[in-house]
Amino acid sequence: MSEVLERAMAVREYAAGIRRYLHRNPEIAFQEHNTTALVKRELSGMGVEILDLPLETGAVGVIHGNKPGKGAVTALRADLDALPMTDQSGADHASANPLAAHTCGHDGHTAILLGTAKVLRGMTDRFAGTARLLFQPAEESLGGALKIIEAGALANPPADTAVALHSWPYLPAGSVGVWEGQYMASADSFQVRITGRSGHGARPHAAVNPIPAAALAISALQNIVAGEIIASQQAVVTVCVMSGGTAFNIIPDEVTFGGTVRCLDEGVRRELKARIERTVTGAARTLGCEAALAYHFGVPSLVNDPQVAKAVKKAAAEALGGEHVLSLDGPVMGSEDFAEIINTAGGRGALFRLGMGVEGREVTALHNSRFDFNDDAIPAGVAAFTQYVLNANG
Repeated sequence: MSEVLERAMAVREYAAGIRRYLHRNPEIAFQEHNTTALVKRELSGMGVEILDLPLETGAVGVIHGNKPGKGAVTALRADLDALPMTDQSGADHASANPLAAHTCGHDGHTAILLGTAKVLRGMTDRFAGTARLLFQPAEESLGGALKIIEAGALANPPADTAVALHSWPYLPAGSVGVWEGQYMASADSFQVRITGRSGHGARPHAAVNPIPAAALAISALQNIVAGEIIASQQAVVTVCVMSGGTAFNIIPDEVTFGGTVRCLDEGVRRELKARIERTVTGAARTLGCEAALAYHFGVPSLVNDPQVAKAVKKAAAEALGGEHVLSLDGPVMGSEDFAEIINTAGGRGALFRLGMGVEGREVTALHNSRFDFNDDAIPAGVAAFTQYVLNANG
């Protein structure tokens, strides 16, 4: 067992206690006041400097190495927020808040970064640079990364690299997975308003019904990815919400629907808005209606810098053993606002996966109401983070 893993094992129970407390007391995006207070209290107790930033929730801690020489500024990120859903894990530490639950593992991410702070505080003679610990609010709403960036979390001096981990139930606990290059999709949203002319349901010829027009538009949208995007350039256009009508015998004036657009390639991403607008406008006019599109560009795609990803693999192999560094299946169409942090660090960043799985036990997916972070994964996360800092600043 490596020295770093031994030190990570020594803080397991500390971090697990934090994790279970956070799981029982979850807070959703931009409401993480108690979580932020806990993070600051723990960092202060370790003697970690906390940056004075204009943040209502979230915190940034700084640990300076004492080893002679000029080291790098390494940013490590954990996300704080829970999801607005009910916890059905059945655990002793299940959420006491019926309107929030840590079903994505952010309680574990926060606990791991606090555990990493504890280990790094005891190893300051082993690195020359600076570890900047980013406890980010509101990842689930994909808005928290920009908040801490705008507050100065990565500035003065700027971060040389940025690394984050995320729980992954499809790998065994104690392992990590890394992918080089394009890894997670951008996340944009759209809303379409189809306008017709209201009337009596018994006299459709005297009205212009926007409901069939909306149905035609939604059906046509499915052909954009299937028929217009090169198969190797993955993209998703999904309608997730629809609203229209007030009674069974009234043709409404309008119908609205909306959804999400996910892309790995920025070029495809920019093309899709025009393709969606052309499609819904044409479908609506075919049936005598008009369409209006509102489109919002959200977070960009997440690209793991190959050199940083290789450095993460190397650190994980040194800390955990090479057999615990596993291959991932490839890019995923989920999104992560850690992409904003990577881009702010000049593209020099990577997100890696932390295994949660237990052999012989059914996999519980992220965002499932029964998901509960596996505390046996904590040492691997702490060790990988710590070794990465040591290697970057050794």
